Amino acid sequence: MFGKCPVILSAMVLQLLGASPINAGEAPRLPRIGILIPESGRSETQSVKGLRDGLKELGYKERENILVEIRDAKGDRGNLKSMADELVSKKFDVIFTTGTRSTHAAMAATSDIPIVFRHAGNPETMGFVQSNTRSGRNATGVGGFGLEMTGKRLETLQRIVPRVRRVHIFYDLNDRFSRDNFALAKKSAEKLGLEVVEHGTKSAEEFKTSLGNLQTEAVDALFQVPDNLIDSEADFLFQTARQKRLPTMFNEEMWAIKGALGAYGPSNYEMGRQAAGFVDKILKGQKPENLPVEAAKKFDLIINFRTANAIGLTIPPDVLKKADKVIR
Repeated sequence: MFGKCPVILSAMVLQLLGASPINAGEAPRLPRIGILIPESGRSETQSVKGLRDGLKELGYKERENILVEIRDAKGDRGNLKSMADELVSKKFDVIFTTGTRSTHAAMAATSDIPIVFRHAGNPETMGFVQSNTRSGRNATGVGGFGLEMTGKRLETLQRIVPRVRRVHIFYDLNDRFSRDNFALAKKSAEKLGLEVVEHGTKSAEEFKTSLGNLQTEAVDALFQVPDNLIDSEADFLFQTARQKRLPTMFNEEMWAIKGALGAYGPSNYEMGRQAAGFVDKILKGQKPENLPVEAAKKFDLIINFRTANAIGLTIPPDVLKKADKVIR
């Protein structure tokens, strides 16, 4: 009787041993990290490189014990939404995002899958977390706290351009965050003894007209506050500033690459490396809602030497030596 039931007996033995006769030969599933970026700019590529290097330092090897896939929206907001939905539908274990748009897209797509972000600003102010000390949501990560570093950027401008006495600040009057950014910059500048010239604007055309008609002196500089309207016209801004021989100070490396005289802000590469620690903790069972946001640990000073030459400015040698990168 029993000799006629070898398959049944084998299945019973496998069940007793805790294995399935169907899945016994399958390889274990590797954890998957989905990377969602709005476009493949330098800040995004550096962040992704930092994440991958950080994961490697923590013992992860791609295609051996972890899988990493990138979704690049190439500047299309519609792509961001569909790519976020795809990562969710395919049940990635963690989603890594860079910047505001990709983080919002991922958070709109899921409230379950953990999200680790890299953001230049304050994640709590942006609404990504309930509190920087305890996320309370399915998202956490690294914040650059760019606004909180406004005073430091102004001090850095004074080191690059020791003669500066007056700063021009353009911002979007229609945007509450831009108005708040300007107010903070003005307060910080006045503490440093700098005169602030306010240029509130309501449209790109108004901004271009105002900047084009700007009358400047040798002790003037243009200081950027994060503002979508003004940032979207960066090419025009840098071209006009060169013509007027006006030093410009911005908050991220990409702006120095595009033509700003200087940039001081959090290192995107190092923020990516920090983010790897969050991914590791989450894969080991910790919940993102219990993980506090970390502040960026490294800030970089970038100087565009070509721009300095174009506007006839001599950068103090000690400042050049201390710069993390000089674009020549």
